[in-house]
Amino acid sequence: MQAVATPDWRVRLPEHHEGYIRAEEFWQNLEHLQKNRTNGEETVLSGPAREGLALLQGLLLCGRCGRALTVRYTGHGGIYPAYLCNWLHREALATKNCMSFRCDVLDGVIVEEVLNALQPAELELALAALQELETRDQAIMRQWQMRLERAEYEAALAERRYQEVDPSNRLVAGTLERRWNDALVQLQDLKKQAGEFQLQQSRVATPEQKEKVLDLARDLPRLWHAPTTQAKDRKRMLRLLIKDITVEKPAEPKQLLIHIRWQGGASTDRYVPLPRNIADRQRYPSVVVERVRKLAQALLDVQIVEQLNREGHRSAKGKPYTTKIVQWIRWRYQIPPAILKKPEELTVQQVARQFGVSAGLVYYWIEHRVLAARRLNEGMPYWITLNAADEQTLRDWVRNSSRISSAS
Repeated sequence: MQAVATPDWRVRLPEHHEGYIRAEEFWQNLEHLQKNRTNGEETVLSGPAREGLALLQGLLLCGRCGRALTVRYTGHGGIYPAYLCNWLHREALATKNCMSFRCDVLDGVIVEEVLNALQPAELELALAALQELETRDQAIMRQWQMRLERAEYEAALAERRYQEVDPSNRLVAGTLERRWNDALVQLQDLKKQAGEFQLQQSRVATPEQKEKVLDLARDLPRLWHAPTTQAKDRKRMLRLLIKDITVEKPAEPKQLLIHIRWQGGASTDRYVPLPRNIADRQRYPSVVVERVRKLAQALLDVQIVEQLNREGHRSAKGKPYTTKIVQWIRWRYQIPPAILKKPEELTVQQVARQFGVSAGLVYYWIEHRVLAARRLNEGMPYWITLNAADEQTLRDWVRNSSRISSAS
């Protein structure tokens, strides 16, 4: 049997039986119980603050599906909490989760926003605005009082005119009585409206209350960071200031867009960068790659290393550059080495084609100093200089060698 909602009750008899608690207390308890539910059909965010390390538990909304972000604790003892929205994936409506990120990525940003909003200077501006609102409310209330005085005067005047009319003149008496009744009805309506306005305007703060607010703002950072302040207490303080936070993943990668909705109705938008993964942390920035590309046009790898370290650049691990790092960057980004070969010099392949031999034989000639060759750096190619005497010697070598002839 399903319970009937309160607005649909056909009969309601308040105070029919003596209760254990007052009716107001009962409805307050029922409201707290409803807010503490996490599985209700209309429940989006859960209200109670828990003891976990996730500071924003129960305050985050997914900007994609509108569901509440949940918390997942990983690591030994659950020391690595993360916020997760996987409703669409769980319901087979998407191939992956809406979003998932570590709690510390967002928690620190929200704490910074809260402490900045509660700085004494900011609160002084808020209190000044409150003083302005109080002045405006007083002016409006004065207008209501003037309208009431005018309505009371009109009602009293209508009553006096009715009392002074001759009772035998029934037509005139009836008209004046109707006017008197209309004035009384209008007076009652104005009193009701003025009473409702007076109940709504609660922007009144005494100087003592304002000073207490400023003192709390000065002590809040120390109280927040105190080791004796528990996670549940911090969450409760946040709930006094923040209503909810909507998290989106914009088109730009590696960042979040958050919309903070404060309890007073104001909102704050902010972009939050996400931590890079291991591959991105090891990847060299485009500035360094382009610098290596430019230096490689005229310098050797050793000279590039010296120049980068001289300019204050550091590797992906924060260490000075080495020749191996520069060689890896050139290989990864297809940066050719510097062309420092003289016009009259030949490569190993050119010499091999000229004499009709293999490149291995040319390297043999270089190793045994038959050919004069130079190499600027380890791993770089040989550049060979040939003169007429060397060329004749090599041709005689090739012609008189039975092994080369049989190989050819």
